Amino acid sequence: MSPVRVNRLLKTFAYLGYAYQTASRKYAVGPAIHVMAAQTLAASGLLRRAFEYLELLGHEAPTVALGVLWKKRVCYLFHKGQSMKMGAGIGSHSLYDAWESSVGMALLAELNNDRIRAIYEGEDIEPMLKKLDQVREDGYALLRHGDHYSMAVTIGQPAYAALAVSGVPSKDEIPALLEKLRRYSDMIEKQAT
Repeated sequence: MSPVRVNRLLKTFAYLGYAYQTASRKYAVGPAIHVMAAQTLAASGLLRRAFEYLELLGHEAPTVALGVLWKKRVCYLFHKGQSMKMGAGIGSHSLYDAWESSVGMALLAELNNDRIRAIYEGEDIEPMLKKLDQVREDGYALLRHGDHYSMAVTIGQPAYAALAVSGVPSKDEIPALLEKLRRYSDMIEKQAT
C-alpha cells in the first residue's frame, strides 16, 4: 500500500479509537481494542471461571495454561510459570504452534481427520494424525519436551478450550495431575451452564 493510504487508514483507526498517535508520531493500540478485548473476555466468562482452578494447579505444576485453538495455532488466554504472579499469566504468551502444544493437540484431537487435513492443506500430517489417534484413545494430550512433560484436557462438549500443566518432570506425577485437570475442567464447564 502507498504511504498516503496507510496514513489515511491509521488516521481513521485513531478517529475510531483503535489506535492513537504517540508523542513520537508513531501509532499504538488504542482504547477501543482494549475495550473489545475486555468485553470479549467478560462475555465468554471462560477466564473468570477458570482462574480459581489455574491458581490451584499453579501450586502443583511449574506451568499452567488455558488456551483455545485458532487455525493451526493455540492462543493462550492464560500461561503462567511458577515464578510469575497470577496476573502476569493473562495474555502473556504469543500464538503457539498447535502441533507442539498439549493444548493444541488436545483440541486438534477433537476434530475429525478430514477437518485437520483441510487446516494443514498441502502439509504432510500423517505422523500428527497417528499422535492424535493416541490422544483420542487416552482422552488427554501428553507431550514430552526434553526433560519434562506437558499434558492437557479439553473443556466442554464440544470442546472449546483446554486446560494444561507443563514442566512435569516425571511420568509418576501424571496420574494425580491428570485427575485434577479432568476434575477442574468439569468444574469450569459446569459453571458455564
